[in-house]
Amino acid sequence: MNIKAAVSEYIIECEVRKYSPRTITSYRNNLGIFQRFCEEEMEITDVKDVSVTTTRQFSQSLIQKGRKGTYINTHLKTIKSFLQYCYDEGYTAFNPRKNFKWCKEEKPVVRAFTEKDVKLIMNNCKGNDYLSIRDALIMTLLFETGIRCLELCSIKPSDVHEDFIIINGKNHKQRVVPITPILKKCMIRYQRAKESYFAYKATEDYYLLSFSGRMLTNSAIRHVIKVKGEGIKDVRVSPHTCRHFFTQQQLKMGTDLYSISRLLGHENIRITQTYLNSLRDEEIVKIAKQNSVLMNL
Repeated sequence: MNIKAAVSEYIIECEVRKYSPRTITSYRNNLGIFQRFCEEEMEITDVKDVSVTTTRQFSQSLIQKGRKGTYINTHLKTIKSFLQYCYDEGYTAFNPRKNFKWCKEEKPVVRAFTEKDVKLIMNNCKGNDYLSIRDALIMTLLFETGIRCLELCSIKPSDVHEDFIIINGKNHKQRVVPITPILKKCMIRYQRAKESYFAYKATEDYYLLSFSGRMLTNSAIRHVIKVKGEGIKDVRVSPHTCRHFFTQQQLKMGTDLYSISRLLGHENIRITQTYLNSLRDEEIVKIAKQNSVLMNL
């Protein structure tokens, strides 16, 4: 089968599997790059002619362009899934499950906010109007639960319970995050403001709403944190950096890695470990001093 036709069919399969729109867009873009490489660089137009050598040469072409291992493996993950679909459908004899090569990745060091940064952001959320109260809740949710940006946007009123929130994460996996006292206070304040602001307006069925009563978008959340974090330097001011801060603070407070991984919705703790690589030596020493082995006997 022609690679272009196979890619189009696979994208439809992703929609049938109910992948998120963001994932489908990423897969379409990644496979478009791979398709052009096969046709223009390798002169391959049929998926049956794609082999492990093809994927290795694709990796090498990205290395020559200065791409990092994590970026390359993101593309390879998409390509492997696509080729596995083609193999299962009988379009190719190449089984990527048995023979597939990955690129060596660099050990990432993820920078998180400092406590001073977080205090600055929260101080910038003060206000009594609807948007200020909502933005304060957005930032509190990100720092108190470590949820992803899209997960925050997707919360519905029915997901919110007395002492926990149901989070609909990646790959349709659900988990719960606790409602801490400080988060509860923000939620009560937001609910009052929300009911007053939208008393005579139609709204969509989402917990956090835009000024027009619609579901929030990733770009809207990113804009909120950019504005509230104005002046912060040496670290990326983004929703995901809040997730990094949550992870590191949980470790400092003594939460075990497995529990942190569950709260974050990670498939395994190796993903969680990458969030902790930027902890400084003095922070590790402080944690160890607070958790004396013999004193706990």
